[in-house]
Amino acid sequence: MLYDVIIIGTGPAGISASLYAKRGNLKTLVIGTNESSLSKTDIIENYYGFENGINGKELYKIGIKQAKNLGVEIRKEEVIKIEITSQGFFVKTTTDEYEALTVILATGNKRNRPKNIKIEDYEGKGISYCAICDGFFYRNKSVSVLGSGNYALSETNDLINIVKDITILTNGEPAPEFRADNVKIDTRKIKEIQGENKVEEIEFEDGDTIKTEGVFVAQGVARKYRICKKIRSSY
Repeated sequence: MLYDVIIIGTGPAGISASLYAKRGNLKTLVIGTNESSLSKTDIIENYYGFENGINGKELYKIGIKQAKNLGVEIRKEEVIKIEITSQGFFVKTTTDEYEALTVILATGNKRNRPKNIKIEDYEGKGISYCAICDGFFYRNKSVSVLGSGNYALSETNDLINIVKDITILTNGEPAPEFRADNVKIDTRKIKEIQGENKVEEIEFEDGDTIKTEGVFVAQGVARKYRICKKIRSSY
């Protein structure tokens, strides 16, 4: 079956695109694995229309339901190949094949988690990947930024006027050039993040610990883009 547009990704970007495509009278298919950073967000307070905030998982479900109510076709499948054809694009998933005149990639950005530290259990419980998004929740608190590059410094700058103090954790990487009254830099390697039901402290490999009420993960760069004439990838 030939679609006017196939959208890869069921997060906010993909669903928003599907609403406009469907309202433009285009035959629209959304394909995704139902995995989104939004669904792992504890509370969202900086989004219009929700006076008391909203849980990310609930907002994700509302978006999916809104698209389906409009008549958007949504399939839970994993895309393993996209190729350019004479008609447009060929899209292959693990279970089916589709054709479309246009393909929109809305797969989001994979979170750059530290390989040697288990943090998944604390996502939404003190682990954040966005200072602009979540900094307000940590006003007047002591927090940490995990990273050593320009991305970590940018996140630190976004937090300086909100939180009480910040410790930049380089996890063994060289210390970046940064000076501020309420910012410290610790270059020791991290053993683990600890806490009962939320982030409470950082333990280093030397056995020492420091208290922290939140960790903003900012490793590497904020985003990476690559444009290819022929796409052959997994999403």
